[in-house]
Amino acid sequence: MSEPQPTATRPTVGTSERRPLTVLFADIAGSTAIAERMDPEDWTAIVSQAFARMTSTVTRYDGTIARLMGDGVLAFFGAPVAHEDDPVRAVRCGLDMARAVDELSAELNAKEPIDLRVRVGINTGPVVVGVVGTETANEYTAMGDAVNVAARMQALARPGTVLVSGATHRFIAALVESVDVGPLDLKGKTTAVQAYEVTGLKEGATGRGLTGIHAPMIGRDAQLARLTELFGVARAGQGRVASILGEPGIGKSRLLSEFRASVEGGDSSVRWIEGRCLSYGKTLPYHLVLDVVRSVIGVSASASEPEVREALERVMRELLGDGWAEPYAYLGHLLSLKLDPEAQARLSALDREAIKRYVASLLQVVRAISTRGPVVFVFEDLHWADAASTDALLMLMPLAADLPLLSILSSRRDRDAVGWRLVSGARDLFGDALTEIRLDPLSSDQARSLVANLLEIESLPQKTRDLILSKAEGNPFFVEEVIRMLIDRGAIRREGNSWIATASVVGVEIPDTLQGLLLERIDRLPKESRRTLRVASVIGRQFGVTILERLLEVPTT
Repeated sequence: MSEPQPTATRPTVGTSERRPLTVLFADIAGSTAIAERMDPEDWTAIVSQAFARMTSTVTRYDGTIARLMGDGVLAFFGAPVAHEDDPVRAVRCGLDMARAVDELSAELNAKEPIDLRVRVGINTGPVVVGVVGTETANEYTAMGDAVNVAARMQALARPGTVLVSGATHRFIAALVESVDVGPLDLKGKTTAVQAYEVTGLKEGATGRGLTGIHAPMIGRDAQLARLTELFGVARAGQGRVASILGEPGIGKSRLLSEFRASVEGGDSSVRWIEGRCLSYGKTLPYHLVLDVVRSVIGVSASASEPEVREALERVMRELLGDGWAEPYAYLGHLLSLKLDPEAQARLSALDREAIKRYVASLLQVVRAISTRGPVVFVFEDLHWADAASTDALLMLMPLAADLPLLSILSSRRDRDAVGWRLVSGARDLFGDALTEIRLDPLSSDQARSLVANLLEIESLPQKTRDLILSKAEGNPFFVEEVIRMLIDRGAIRREGNSWIATASVVGVEIPDTLQGLLLERIDRLPKESRRTLRVASVIGRQFGVTILERLLEVPTT
């Protein structure tokens, strides 16, 4: 069953809604000077090439191209359909956009000297989005100060760089390398706006957790013990498969982190191979398989082609001996490496189904690794898996039965997702040999322990504790984000090695960092369900169903 896509139909003229949005402005730096010395047709052709690369980058991250403006692009992330990580997508898009235009500039420079670079500005904030104009002349746009700040960020960005506001940076700080450029005086703003130049992505960062705060895992001892038991069986030579299922933020990644520390801590022969799906990866064929291959050869997604080629050849020779060349060619093709002309010509002619068969080269590698010690094979965030990876890994799954291999499938309970086929396929293949580990919300006592462990504030008012717990509803990630919001507001601050409650908290609304996660789920609902949810939200958290039914009967204009 294919996954239902969020409804992204164009709203009608005059309709609008308020929502958080991440706005990206990008333009070609110094375009006037370049165009001045070129024939208009030649310049138009160059701008068209740049636009093609810039807009395809926006599309890859599922952004909305709102407007093309001469030599610039305006894009939205979060409307008309939200994603839980729109600020992250926008920044990734900006970095890739700058890189893509740099590559185009290098290609053009081979013919004539043209320094083509883009400036990208990004800001996040509340806006009103909708279709403005008339029935014959209109556009889908966003209005609000957040758009103006993004435009100012773009104007102040250095050519070839991405400049983000502090409002965006707080969503992405744990995931990126950045330079604090200080507060900037922007035209039309009475107060300076903090800005950061993003220089790249941090390796292995997840963005979860509170920086500088660590607490013991709460409420998952039984699940950790079960994984440890399964690993013992797999280590003895009987392959096992486990699925870890739970809602966003419930603790799947934390459980895996604790399990990895326990199995690797006492045994250097254990090999941990992990592939992680990307939130925007459903349309990127084989992106999960590629991440697995990179894990096998020990390189990151940002590694250069020479680094990847050297690592792949070294690992293939080490594991497969004289038979290394053919698997190297197939896996190299998947990694988009430049192969020798003969191999490249042969592999380029393969159709999609044939390439899937050759992904089985990965089997040779995994089998060779398993002869040296037990292997833990992890597939994270399968709810974002692409169809090609799912099909390929379904072919490899049966091999787990006769290897010292523990396969772990981590996913949200999204049965409509493409990646769910891997979970259901594993059930069909392994039956009782598959262990399903469900993560439920923490109990009230467990959630209180988590808050106490994270903050260690003896003086934290009971009312504040209760507000945190009621808002988080047993979800560990939600607990952390509510606490993060209180820290940002100064209601809780650190003094030395301890935390102190500085103010009484009257109310706790949904943190900005969770709004995208909730909006994404709302945007995926059918139109009538969204209307029902909006009406219910006005009534309150608890109400009689008859009240809702009567309100829904009232005709809307």
